[in-house]
Amino acid sequence: MIKFLHCADLHLDSPFKGLSSLPDGLFKRLSDSTFVSFKRLMDVAISEEVDFVVIAGDLYDSGNRSLKAQSFLKNCFMKLQSHHINVYVVHGNHDPLDGQWVDLEWPSNVHFFDGNHIQTLHFKKQGRVVAALHGFSYETAAVTDDRTLHYPERNDDLYHIGILHGQADGYSGHSRYAPFLLTELLKKGYDYWALGHIHKRLDLNIEPPVRYSGNIQGRHSGELGEKGGYIVTLNHNEVESKFYSTSDIDWQECRIDLTEVDSLQDVIHLCEKKINMHQQRNKGVLLVLKLTGQTQLYHELLDGTFVEDLEEILCEEDYDSSFVHVVSIKNVTTPSLQEERSMKQSAFFQDLQSVLEDDSELQQAIAELSTHRTARKYIALNEQDWEDIKQQAEQLLLSELHKSR
Repeated sequence: MIKFLHCADLHLDSPFKGLSSLPDGLFKRLSDSTFVSFKRLMDVAISEEVDFVVIAGDLYDSGNRSLKAQSFLKNCFMKLQSHHINVYVVHGNHDPLDGQWVDLEWPSNVHFFDGNHIQTLHFKKQGRVVAALHGFSYETAAVTDDRTLHYPERNDDLYHIGILHGQADGYSGHSRYAPFLLTELLKKGYDYWALGHIHKRLDLNIEPPVRYSGNIQGRHSGELGEKGGYIVTLNHNEVESKFYSTSDIDWQECRIDLTEVDSLQDVIHLCEKKINMHQQRNKGVLLVLKLTGQTQLYHELLDGTFVEDLEEILCEEDYDSSFVHVVSIKNVTTPSLQEERSMKQSAFFQDLQSVLEDDSELQQAIAELSTHRTARKYIALNEQDWEDIKQQAEQLLLSELHKSR
């Protein structure tokens, strides 16, 4: 039997782009959150008495990893060493081997996989080899070839664990690095595949487990829910897995249906009720509220002033322990049935719908920004980002239509 921790995508030193406008105390806690989450994971590994830890890529947020982040990891790994726990690490697209860093001397329990080829490392327990771990590190930031064909097939009775930082075929939302087919992984006959790169927990296969553990700390509203790692036990042909949530701050989204709400005071009350429901002991929550439903308050909400004021009065002030901070309130309500029919008959509304349904119009609108050296770093938009932009554009234009009537 062997027991190990599978985690990935630490992104230590993440700059949390676009969130610097948060209150200073909150931004400081968010900036430290990746370190806090990983330290908690190491405590879990020790308390669970694992044999080793597997980190499936992107320990750091960039190739220019800081001395602070490296020293932090070294101290964590030295603590594991004192408990006789090994560490197996692959580097991903965010922290490739050709990056720049101060070359530290790592403790002997830490094993980094090489780049350019699939490497096999063996784990010994009580003096006997019991497991083989296969993987590779990114030698550059953009590994775009499928390397799964080069992983060796199982040909003995050892436990076999594949480690891969890459994009599964058929899944979107991340850069298509080290692409692979699930069928190719299953051909290897391994007991477990520890995947990294996708920032959400995802089981591509159950028996044997082919699993993304997700990142250890959500960094924006597109990375919702609990984050952490898995404790995995392999015992002959049996596999047991348990997820441990260690993130210091969770991103959550909450929908508030205003269909039957007839006053702005009731909107405030509903928001406060939802905030209280999201309180978690010893954890922060960054909450996005979505106002939905077909409501008679539609025009009052379209003005925007009420929503802005609501964000301000719902603001949290103490970020030392447990808190819920409303990051934004998105108004995606629709007008009452009678009002909606009237609006849809207007030529303006019909033109608006045709523009929003044509992505090329939006692409053209940001074409200049996408070629600007500074701006293009901040407009890597995923599918959800596009939907949010469309909704915001529709709300703004409908607001102008309402004012002109």
